[in-house]
Amino acid sequence: MASANRTTLQHRVWRWHFFAGLMVIPFAVILAVTGSIYLFKPQFEAAVEARINAQAAPLAGDTLPADALIEAGLAAHPGASFAKLILPATEDDPTVEVLLRTEAGPRTLWIDRSTGSVLHDTATPGRFMNVVNDIHGSLLAGDRGSLVVEIMASWMIILIVTGVFLWWPRGAPWWRVFVPKFGDGPGRRETWRKVHGMGGAWIGALVFTILIFGLPWTQVWGAGFTRTKALAGLKEPGQEWFVTLESSSPNADHSAHGHEHHGTGAELWKTGTGDPAVDVQSVNAVGVQPMPLQTILEAAKPVRYAPPVDVQPPRGENGVWTIRSMAPSRPDRITVHYDRWTGQELMRIEFSDHNPVDRFVALGVAFHEGALFGWLNQVVGLIAALGVILLSVTGGIMWWRRRPKGRLGTPPMPSDKRIAAGLLVLIVVLGVLLPMAGVTLLAALFVDALLSGIRRLRRGAA
Repeated sequence: MASANRTTLQHRVWRWHFFAGLMVIPFAVILAVTGSIYLFKPQFEAAVEARINAQAAPLAGDTLPADALIEAGLAAHPGASFAKLILPATEDDPTVEVLLRTEAGPRTLWIDRSTGSVLHDTATPGRFMNVVNDIHGSLLAGDRGSLVVEIMASWMIILIVTGVFLWWPRGAPWWRVFVPKFGDGPGRRETWRKVHGMGGAWIGALVFTILIFGLPWTQVWGAGFTRTKALAGLKEPGQEWFVTLESSSPNADHSAHGHEHHGTGAELWKTGTGDPAVDVQSVNAVGVQPMPLQTILEAAKPVRYAPPVDVQPPRGENGVWTIRSMAPSRPDRITVHYDRWTGQELMRIEFSDHNPVDRFVALGVAFHEGALFGWLNQVVGLIAALGVILLSVTGGIMWWRRRPKGRLGTPPMPSDKRIAAGLLVLIVVLGVLLPMAGVTLLAALFVDALLSGIRRLRRGAA
């Protein structure tokens, strides 16, 4: 598209679309590939578990209690501590997963429910889907990598917005956005441009939605979203992940235990960073022992937990047992906390207990994961990922074909340096809504102005 045929606004948008695209392309491909793989985590891990289960003894009669299975896992790693138990998905599942904390790092063990034998033992971070997830979320670079992913995701959103503006037909029917007329224009580059634009038109809204619902996981945007909810008075029903809810004293009268806490339970929660220590310790009298986990699991059977189901141990001397459904469908999830001394339910948190904003975001996150409406959601996510790869490849080809030999091929600055008020407002709005994009945009503008100043000085000196 010749710059002479563009308005100043179009030219300026095209220039920033070019810079952003060139920066984002490699990261977009990485995120699309890893995201498309992670969509099929349930099927992959079911296949892995099926191979492990094939080694297990046939289920016959009663299986070992949960406490014995945990002890079998701890015996395989002396000095380790118990982190989590993942219950069998069905009664016919012959194994359980036990997660341990060891000096060498977290490990996942599959243990035969009939014999207590460790059938498989692996480093948790090294599991294939965990590696894929780490690449997708942080590029294997921790918090710094997570910031890079947030920046790229934010710019991908801006690329979609600017791409729609640039591709929208002027002087042609609106449906040409989706079905352009091929055969016009000079050569193959025009064909690649139309494939690029048509691809963006067909999957742009889908990719935009998936990106938006990925932002709650990010550092800056996610933290800002949490603060905004707090300012709006949108409270959580309870602290689900860093549990410091306390069991009652083992010497207390338990005749009415559990009944006084069936409200929101907000008075029982202590907001913190997940330190295992709790503020109040129980006075454990002689002869008073915590309930076995198997007893608590038996008491929890009437609750319909959709698999997979995590069981987390008490944190600190007087913590609580936590049983949590991690079902892909968010409305099916439930978290229940049980008193370690009596086995009675202390608090129950269901999907309906969350505020409307969190429920909406949870459904969006499930859509991002490909878990909202089964295999069809996975297919939709795969189409979006393939679309991102298509846009990246066609965008790269367009740039490579148009760039002068030995040069970057940057679109020139428009002759009119003034910025329209509407564009300025749009830049400010996008910078506020996508803060990491705003920060990097300001940095790019500064560098651009600096380089322009250096070029003017050189021309003046010449």
